[in-house]
Amino acid sequence: MIRKDIFDKMNEKRAENGYSLFANPRNTASGGLRTKNPQETRNRGIEIFVFQLGHAVDSTSRNMLDDIPTHSGQLEALSFLGFKVPKEELRICKNIEDVIEYIAEWDEKRDSYAYEIDGMVIKVNNTKLQEKCGSTAHHPRWAVAYKFKAKQANTVLEDVEYQVGKIGSITPVAKVKPVHLAGVTVSSISMHNEEFIISKDLRIGDSIVIERAGDVIPYIVRSIPELRDGSQESLVFPKHCPIAPDKEVVLIKAEGEAAWRCTNCQCGAQDLMKMIFHISKNAMDIDGFGKSYVEKFYEYGWIKDIADIYDMDFDKIKDLEGFGQKSVDNLKKSIDKARQNPIHKLLHSLSIHHLGKKASKLLAERISHVMDLRGWNEEKFTEIPDIGPVVAQNVVEYFTKEKNIELLERMESNGVNLYQTDEDKPLQVADDAPLFGKTILFTGSLQQVNRKQAQEMAAKAGAKNISAVSSNLDILVVGEKAGSKLKKAEALGTVQIMTEADFVALLNG
Repeated sequence: MIRKDIFDKMNEKRAENGYSLFANPRNTASGGLRTKNPQETRNRGIEIFVFQLGHAVDSTSRNMLDDIPTHSGQLEALSFLGFKVPKEELRICKNIEDVIEYIAEWDEKRDSYAYEIDGMVIKVNNTKLQEKCGSTAHHPRWAVAYKFKAKQANTVLEDVEYQVGKIGSITPVAKVKPVHLAGVTVSSISMHNEEFIISKDLRIGDSIVIERAGDVIPYIVRSIPELRDGSQESLVFPKHCPIAPDKEVVLIKAEGEAAWRCTNCQCGAQDLMKMIFHISKNAMDIDGFGKSYVEKFYEYGWIKDIADIYDMDFDKIKDLEGFGQKSVDNLKKSIDKARQNPIHKLLHSLSIHHLGKKASKLLAERISHVMDLRGWNEEKFTEIPDIGPVVAQNVVEYFTKEKNIELLERMESNGVNLYQTDEDKPLQVADDAPLFGKTILFTGSLQQVNRKQAQEMAAKAGAKNISAVSSNLDILVVGEKAGSKLKKAEALGTVQIMTEADFVALLNG
């Protein structure tokens, strides 16, 4: 976290030096943790509050948490050890009425608090009761977050601009009279789609009520029709491409979908968004190649589609302000690495509508080369479990368009791998694998490996990971503070229960 007064001083200094200002303490702290420059992290004045003691043993490995029967006691121990914990902010409440009263008290004074907060957490104090409450895979049942009501402000809807997404979805964006709200100045707000505009009865020139959902995302709550004076203009959603209306490209809305889409882009806006997605962590993961670089290179005309990313003139880039030989070398290295990516990443990076990570992996398992999909019909796609007719239709359509084939051919000629790799191949498990044919589920806090690693280990040993305790479950691996899943498995009487140590020992033979 960053104190509000420290944040204000940082922005004052940035303004004096001619730098752009930080938006708010929350984003500034988050960005400070992600930056690769440790000095920049230090300069942001980030503090850490610790809210829980998870593991504590003495020199004989005895569990010291047994000696601290309350959550508040654990916080006192952490404070004694020098950690920053909430002291003045913490209250042990006798009943729910006391909780409600304390929350209301903080709701009133949160603006004067040293840090930006958007709510409070109510916890069961007794650690034995915490164990009885248990946890889901996502969160403890003994703690619940209460969010303060979002702060609201009035402003004026001055204009609407339209953005084009990577699959052609047209998103209206409200341009509002700038207004300060919950620590930031809001001037743009997504209006999602045509149905949102109609449901809120929004018009150009309207006075509107806005809020920041969770004190983060700006949202239009409603218009204020009683303040209309006749000058307001009705909003008519465009029927042609809003970026290049002169090209008269017609927008289409598929049955059952809310978004209007451009399916025949002529202006290049989709290509830009496809490139931004292509280089992202969720797709080809080209480290160091951010959105701003894509936009800059696109503006200069150096890249026009994703194939051009692999055929750039690095000598030109080296001459740009902010670049040097080292940064260019790093960018080139990242692009070279992406060329060798498995084809399931490539398929996902193509921005084929509805083709997500899972479906891309299922396809990559069944082809030796990406171009093999040219010969597939919808029936062959839907023969694969978890591939539905919509995905099948979209992929078939993609591979029937010559411009897409030409794009893939250029990518391959620029060194991008289109062949199945070992990572793409389906996992081969021997019949004598230790968990062959078994179903398995992990619960509680694992200490030797994390949950994802454990699931991968189980899959390689022949097991199928499932998400719930039922008569279909063979093995439950129990970590620390296992909750309701353990009790349910014990009640069934048919589930083999292992500790994490048992599981690791079994796999290690």
